[in-house]
Amino acid sequence: MAATPALAQTPAEPAQDAISAVRSFTDAFDRGDRAGMRAVITQGAQVIFVRQRDDGNQVRDMPLIDLVGRISSAPADLKEPIAIKSVMVDGPVAMVWADFSLFVDGVRSHCGVDIFTLAKGSDGWKIATITYSHLTESCEGAPAL
Repeated sequence: MAATPALAQTPAEPAQDAISAVRSFTDAFDRGDRAGMRAVITQGAQVIFVRQRDDGNQVRDMPLIDLVGRISSAPADLKEPIAIKSVMVDGPVAMVWADFSLFVDGVRSHCGVDIFTLAKGSDGWKIATITYSHLTESCEGAPAL
């Protein structure tokens, strides 16, 4: 499998296009823009999150469109800056790994890693899954506003 690692140098075009889809999603997230988020996700996209707990990790999943609805109708101001750490592209599939922080009304709620998987169809790169960790400690190096 010949994947194209990115970020060691200037990302190649396919990697840059995958990054652009992720950035479109996160920019729309920060605006609470439902249509903007929907435009870059596949039909049936999923979100999976893992929250560390004293009694073991909690793993939950839901349709990404449900999360989009929650974000766009949230009464609070939500911002999620990301720092992309790695991108891999193999033909029509890609993975984007990014550190993130979630801020609610300007206060960091939690941090972790977002792992976006993308598929490239006739309409370009779309996010198929987002898997993320939910950490409330050790966020010192996480992206800031």
